[in-house]
Amino acid sequence: MGTLLLAAANGLKASKQVPGEPYTVGYSNRGLHIDGVPRILTSGAIHYPRSTPAMWDSLMKKAKAGGLNTIDTYVFWNLHEPRKGHYDFATDRANLPLFLQLAQDNGLFVVLRIGPYVCAEWNYGGFPQWLRHEPEVVFRTYSESFMVNMKRFIGEVVKVTSEFMPEHGGPIIAMQIENEYGDHQWRFGLDGRRYANWCGETARSFNVTVPWIMCRQFTKVEGIIPTMNDFYLDKYLEEYHAVYPDYPGMWTEMWPAWFQRWGEAAPHRPIEDISYAVAKWFAYGGTMVSYYMYQGGTNFGRTAGPFIQTSYDYDGFLDEYGLENWPKYLHLRDLHQVILDNARFMTGNPIPLPQTLGDKALAYVYGTRDEYLAFLINEAERSSTTVEFDGMPVKLNRWSVTLLRKRQGDLYPETLYNTATLSSVVRQAKEHPAGFKTLDAITPGSIRELGVPLPKSADMSVHAARPLEQLSVTDDRTDYLWYRTTVPNYCAKGGQLVLENAGDVAYAFIDDQALGMQHGRQDQTATFTFDVPKNDNDKDSVTVTVLSQTMGMAHNQQEMELYSRGLLGSVTLCGRDITEGKWKMMPGLSKDSGDSDPPPPDSAAWSPYNKPQAGLRWYKIKVDKVPDQEDHLAVDLSSMTKGQLWIDGHHLGRYWIRQAPSLKDYAPCQKCDYGGNYSPDSMCRLKCGEISQRYYHLPRSYLSGSESYLYVLEEIGGKPENIVIAQRFSPRPPPPQAGWGWRHVLLLVCTAAALLCSAPAVRLLYDQYAARRGYLRLEDEQ
Repeated sequence: MGTLLLAAANGLKASKQVPGEPYTVGYSNRGLHIDGVPRILTSGAIHYPRSTPAMWDSLMKKAKAGGLNTIDTYVFWNLHEPRKGHYDFATDRANLPLFLQLAQDNGLFVVLRIGPYVCAEWNYGGFPQWLRHEPEVVFRTYSESFMVNMKRFIGEVVKVTSEFMPEHGGPIIAMQIENEYGDHQWRFGLDGRRYANWCGETARSFNVTVPWIMCRQFTKVEGIIPTMNDFYLDKYLEEYHAVYPDYPGMWTEMWPAWFQRWGEAAPHRPIEDISYAVAKWFAYGGTMVSYYMYQGGTNFGRTAGPFIQTSYDYDGFLDEYGLENWPKYLHLRDLHQVILDNARFMTGNPIPLPQTLGDKALAYVYGTRDEYLAFLINEAERSSTTVEFDGMPVKLNRWSVTLLRKRQGDLYPETLYNTATLSSVVRQAKEHPAGFKTLDAITPGSIRELGVPLPKSADMSVHAARPLEQLSVTDDRTDYLWYRTTVPNYCAKGGQLVLENAGDVAYAFIDDQALGMQHGRQDQTATFTFDVPKNDNDKDSVTVTVLSQTMGMAHNQQEMELYSRGLLGSVTLCGRDITEGKWKMMPGLSKDSGDSDPPPPDSAAWSPYNKPQAGLRWYKIKVDKVPDQEDHLAVDLSSMTKGQLWIDGHHLGRYWIRQAPSLKDYAPCQKCDYGGNYSPDSMCRLKCGEISQRYYHLPRSYLSGSESYLYVLEEIGGKPENIVIAQRFSPRPPPPQAGWGWRHVLLLVCTAAALLCSAPAVRLLYDQYAARRGYLRLEDEQ
């Protein structure tokens, strides 16, 4: 945005730097008002803890260059208050004030979505683990214990961000309380309604100078603007404006693709469909769109929800590494520019009634007969059509929106943009996708290894008559919990070990013999069955050991305060129920592992790596050849199986090398057309048959000078000698060629004919040709 020239009814106000100088925020059904002037907002979600502080400034500059004027982010309770009453708004990715300052420095507004429930495929939906231990707590309803803690945290966020409010020239223009509560409110009956109203009362009690919003809130809450999320929302606006005639239409989550779980093919949404949905939203009277996600980022450490990949790329406009996803970035950038350049038509006129142009063709016209911005919509999925509009024929591509503008004195309108027409630059970008190249950055022969033995019984200090629920023991400080019991040898002739209602992952052992690994899916528990070989050695007893692992806590389910994992049901060994007895447990991989099981110290008994071995094992790998100018780094772990990855003191996240379904076996991989309603469950899945996540983000800022060490915790087995450092690249498409070729001559002739003859057919030819060749002003690289 930079310097914003604010228009008033009686002319123009003086230039003002907003954000930067103090201003006010209000609203009407034509948008949020900045110093009394309604604004069209093009926003994108960038979650500060899913990238590093070193990336934030670049991400914001690219977002702004992509046509955004606003950044949207959740606030993550379990990041900022990991222990009750102990706040962190300063360390590394938790530095929210720095993130807000950079937004202000880049001339971007911010919608701060506090929640503090956020969903977001984030561990426990953002709730801190300690909250579930509060007395008589019930999450997200009229529960005193829950509400007291929620209000206290929101108050802390309001205090920390107070200097970034409009009266100080800060970037925050709206705040959100709760999130998507309409999906759950009905389950709580009257208490759900009381809680929703309490959210509104609580928000207003802070007396901030910006509006409060509630996303996906289906009942009225006094003083709160309800917003929505979905793949399409144009039809929703008709009912919304009937119920809320004085509120702006705000789309807080426009989903340009979807998240990805381990072993899934990559979600993708065609850019023609994204721009179609956004253009229809503005046609129907929307005033703000926010993409979830504009830049998805990385689920560092243990922040991912259950079975969610470490990469949260979301097929965003900026990829996980901060590079432009050029086709999506450019095609929507041009739409944003058209919308913002012509915002006065939308903010200065009432929402128009639709004009029927033909079967599944309609127009929304903002302005007067002599000067307007028109959205011509063709809702047909398969067929284009030609319609008569303002005295001229206009061809409407299938499933598209065409934006026309007529200025005072023009005989015919000009075509500004068509959502289904890709410029030459965008087409070139699609032909040169992003990829990875290998760097020679690992010192040969530098690998050291350290096995992780089964724990000694003396180190397993938690004792019980049956297996305890995992999170009650680990408090979610680690993914791992060891269970052990010794029972009579029921398996002399072999059989099975069965763990009922277990999750998320289990590794089983009889004495020291590994039986294998079993895992569930999403946030559901499962029954794990392991084959036990026959035992002919006349042993009187055997020791059963299970290493249970969580893969992230539920981010969106009922009764989250009761969420449980580990060995929850019966345990049977060769047909005998061994659930009751004497069980020992130990959180973490070893007695000294501490929170999140960090790598062993240099003083541990590391030994030179010799050859691949199965089982739990640490690998330490020297990284010392990354040139200073190289950025956008990744670790290629395709030679490994499953585990955790660290660089020096930074936990990069979990890894799991799982194949996505093959093209021939998976229907969503076989269909991808932009015409018709998009669903990530039924179409446009990419990278079918490939590893769902092969590369793991290695932020340059996390490397320690000239010499760093990768620490790889492998749970099953792999070949660490084949681990490599790679670099992400995304080729920037070249701008259209300058010069006077035959195309330019034809363009000049068509333009002259349109001006001199004023023939609708010639003018149509000109508009179609210019759009097809990418010569319209907004399709050119600056």
